Amino acid sequence: MFALLYATQSPHPFSFSILLYYQKPPNSTSEVIGVYEAMVLLGIGGTILYVTSLSMVADLIGFTVGSSAFVYGVMSFADKLFNGLAVQIAQALHPCTDARQNCGTYYRQLLVFVPAGAALVALVSLILLALLVTTKKHCRGTVCVGSVEEDQA
Repeated sequence: MFALLYATQSPHPFSFSILLYYQKPPNSTSEVIGVYEAMVLLGIGGTILYVTSLSMVADLIGFTVGSSAFVYGVMSFADKLFNGLAVQIAQALHPCTDARQNCGTYYRQLLVFVPAGAALVALVSLILLALLVTTKKHCRGTVCVGSVEEDQA
C-alpha cells in the first residue's frame, strides 16, 4: 500500500533534481521562476517522504497504543539528529576555504543528488517492504492473517 502510494508520487523529488541540475544561474525575473518551480517540487517531495514515514509508523504501532508516544518521540528525535548530522557532513565536506571562491556548484550538486538519493532509497525500501509483507504471515495477539498468496488459494 505504502509502496504504491509513494510510487505514484515519487516523480516530484526526481523532477526537482532534474530541474535544478539543468537550471542556469538566473539573469532575469523569468529565469528566477524556474528556481521557485523547483523548490515547490522539493517541498512536495519532502512532504511525501515525511507523511509516508509517519503513516508507516502508525501502521507499525497498530493497536498497541501504549508505547505510541515513545515511538513517535524516538522518530522525531532521530529525524532531528540525522538532519543535524547531514548539515554537519555537508559543512565538513565544503571544498571552499576562501569566501571569494565560487562554491555554487558544490551546493547545487548537494541539492540535486541528496534529495534524489533519499527518494530513491525510500522507493527501493518501500518496494522491498511491500514484497516482504506479501510473503510473510502477520499475527496480532491471537489473530493471524496469511499472505496474499495464501488468501487467494
